[in-house]
Amino acid sequence: MKILDPNGLVDNLYKYVQTNIEIAKVEVQERIEDTIKKVAIIAILVLSGAMFFIFVLLTLALFLNHVLASNYLGFLIVTILLAIIIGIAFLVLKRFLPTAQQEDDILKDEEF
Repeated sequence: MKILDPNGLVDNLYKYVQTNIEIAKVEVQERIEDTIKKVAIIAILVLSGAMFFIFVLLTLALFLNHVLASNYLGFLIVTILLAIIIGIAFLVLKRFLPTAQQEDDILKDEEF
């Protein structure tokens, strides 16, 4: 009756726990690798999108320069439009994002 042997049972239980620990380590490592891959892909997409956006703005500014027969007005108009868009985005985000004080209050409420 090798199954009921106390030493064998302890050995089997120890091996079982060690195997489960190793499986958990491998699963965590796979999740980390997947997350790194996703972050890298997102970073590449963001950088590509940013480059595309920059080239579109440059093209628009150069087109406006050509239409307005100026060397700088196209760039000035594009800069002003970007400043307006960023200002509106800032105001909208400021309204929807909680302030640091509000976050502290939320965290204190969650503790109790």
